[in-house]
Amino acid sequence: MDKGLILVIIGGLLSCTLYGVLIGAPLTLIGAYFLYKTLKNPNKDIEDELKEKQEELKNIDEKLSKMEADKETEINQKLADKQKELDNIQETLDDLEAQKTAEVEEKLKSRKEELDNLDEKYDNLTKEKSAKLDQELSEKKSEKIRLQNEINSLRKELVLTKDELNYQSFGLYEPRYDFVDSTEYKEKLDAIRKEQKSMMKNKTAAVCNTEWNIGGDKRKGRAMTNDNIKQILRTFNTECESIISKVKHNNLENSEKRINKSFEQLNNLNKRVDVAITKKYRDLKIEELYLAHEYKLKKEEEKELLREARAREQEEKKLQKALEKERKKFERENETITSEIEEVKAKMAQAAADEKAKLEAEIAKLQAALDKNNEEVKKINEWQETPGAGYVYIISNVGSFGEDVFKIGVTRRDDPEVRVRELSSASVPFNFDTHVFIFSKNAYELENELHNRFDGRRVNKVNMRKEFFHMSIDEVKQIVEENKGAVHSFVEKPDAEEYQETLLIEKNMS
Repeated sequence: MDKGLILVIIGGLLSCTLYGVLIGAPLTLIGAYFLYKTLKNPNKDIEDELKEKQEELKNIDEKLSKMEADKETEINQKLADKQKELDNIQETLDDLEAQKTAEVEEKLKSRKEELDNLDEKYDNLTKEKSAKLDQELSEKKSEKIRLQNEINSLRKELVLTKDELNYQSFGLYEPRYDFVDSTEYKEKLDAIRKEQKSMMKNKTAAVCNTEWNIGGDKRKGRAMTNDNIKQILRTFNTECESIISKVKHNNLENSEKRINKSFEQLNNLNKRVDVAITKKYRDLKIEELYLAHEYKLKKEEEKELLREARAREQEEKKLQKALEKERKKFERENETITSEIEEVKAKMAQAAADEKAKLEAEIAKLQAALDKNNEEVKKINEWQETPGAGYVYIISNVGSFGEDVFKIGVTRRDDPEVRVRELSSASVPFNFDTHVFIFSKNAYELENELHNRFDGRRVNKVNMRKEFFHMSIDEVKQIVEENKGAVHSFVEKPDAEEYQETLLIEKNMS
């Protein structure tokens, strides 16, 4: 908007008031002057302003051109600097890359060598380990076979081992003493009782550690103490005597407990008077208990041995009587045969030539019978002269006792099968089967040796006359091998006919 017009408008507005006219009128005049001037030459100002603007524009263009040139120069310089810096960085990177590549290649080479060494070591270790494992495997296989054989053998003894571990609970007893006969046990028992009497006499069986006095009188106190000691020992001895007299294999452990209980109770009851049985005296009573028990066992064992010896003596008498009868029978036959030979010889003296050959054959036949009888008489004489000679037999009864249970016995009979038949006729459901007869001039010694070898495997561990043992057929074979020069008719697996037929019947019935 034109400035003249603006001044006219402002002046007009101010002239509307009383006081504003003073200012508004001059402004209106000034505005009118400028307005008139503008209206008179309207293009001059515009041209001047345009010229001014063009000049300013030219100056601006020059400034812009200069600024562009300066800016371009600055940018180019900066670009050159950056390029140089970039070139330096690239050079550094190239150096680093080359250095890094060399280091990496060196490390790779080193690692590869290490890896090759490790591969070689691994191969060597693998070979060594494989060889070692093969050896260990072979050893383990051998060990496994050996252990399996042991397991098979030990498995058969498992029941026996369990029984041995529970001996005490079943009343079986492991002796504390190892005296040869009951006389030694009796002597030891007498010595123990004598030592007990000595302790009572020396007042060491029971003691009093307090010196009592009654009414100031020490003698009365000592008399009371002696009475108390006599009383406690009399009671203890009476109870122990009762316990020891009734001891058996099935109450031995409880008997010892009862002696200990009596010892403790009597000492507790006499605490007031400070009287107590000594532990040494108690220990002597317990030792007496075990000695008395083992003395009874040894007496029973000796009685059993005596009965067995008498039974053998009776069997020997029967055998000798039978042998004598048999010998006399052969001697009578020999007399008859000798007489017949003499008769035939007499006939030969008078016989014709063609009959002599026949008579000679008859004499030869009679002489053979005579020689056979003489051989039997010789055997009988040898049998009579060697009372220890006989047959050790090993038999089984799988139907009655199961597998791997054998009886080892001895017989003096010249025909041991007779003894096996006798045993089969006893109270067993099936007949015994014979595995082997072993002839020995010391048959009883051989039987005893075998019994001792398998003593831990007895079926009956209480009655030693029951000669049944847990064994394997391989162990029977070993016995046969050890005595192969005297073995008669070894049978590894007998028929057990009645038992097998019974199984067949039961199978058909089911």
